[in-house]
Amino acid sequence: MQGFNDLGFKALRLFIAVLDQGSFSAVARREGLAPSSISRQIQLMEQALGQQLLYRHTRAVSPTEAGRLLGHHARRVLAQWEEAEQALQEQQDEPTGLVRINAPVVFGQRHISPWLGELHRRYPKLQLDIQQTDSYIDPLQDGTDLLFRIGVLGDSSMQARLLAPQRYQVAASPGYLARHGHPQHPDQLHQHQCLAYKGESGQQRWFFRQGQESWTPYSVTGPLTGNHADTLTQAAEQGLGLVMFPSWLIGEALHQGRLVALFEDFEVATSLEPQQIAALWPGSRRLSVKVRTVIDFFVETFGPIPYWDR
Repeated sequence: MQGFNDLGFKALRLFIAVLDQGSFSAVARREGLAPSSISRQIQLMEQALGQQLLYRHTRAVSPTEAGRLLGHHARRVLAQWEEAEQALQEQQDEPTGLVRINAPVVFGQRHISPWLGELHRRYPKLQLDIQQTDSYIDPLQDGTDLLFRIGVLGDSSMQARLLAPQRYQVAASPGYLARHGHPQHPDQLHQHQCLAYKGESGQQRWFFRQGQESWTPYSVTGPLTGNHADTLTQAAEQGLGLVMFPSWLIGEALHQGRLVALFEDFEVATSLEPQQIAALWPGSRRLSVKVRTVIDFFVETFGPIPYWDR
């Protein structure tokens, strides 16, 4: 088809973005263009191909059968072009180019953002696009190069490099402990106010074990539950009760004395499956030098024993 010769990579990228976002205006905001400019670009593609690619609705657009077919092949073409571009960049001495990163919101704020200045100073030719979300994303669909994720690793379509185990701690404020005493055994939890995380799957249970013993679950109660870890941590610092959170989240409060660690003779968790902090990338992609550089930087920065656990 002669019309394919009139399609450029920029047009294909815009078309894929419209498919992913479902509207001209969302892509226009991201690209810094007028919605009419995006719409006009798609119209030129349709004229070149002689086929309608999108159904136009009042507030959104959706692909026609031809649009879905073009989108499928365009993603493959763009991925191959990007791989060729990466291969050429890797011939250079210094890591160069855009790395698209996705990280959990709070972990990103605590342990990714503070190191971006050093990363830029060390590799000034890298350009980073960082999106922070706790929701699931498809890196191939979203165009993400590198994901930082926390939890049980189970997606076999992804390659992973482990950065640190997720280690939980139970803690309370000095003021709370002065008023209510230090619990020495998990069996005493029913005598204390506990601030439990409550997400979409319900309220977390707390698990304890000593040595090689089996895990024992405990259901806890208290004056506050919630789905935001920082809110519960601040409440604990104000003396409302005990919290169980990862050391990367409350490590600073422990080091500064705002919280005091409890049950240090016990291993504690919120799941029976081991959880990890990991860097992930699509298994179908070759790991580029620029992405490997970012991973290596954070492996070095976090350390064999992560700095929040020292």
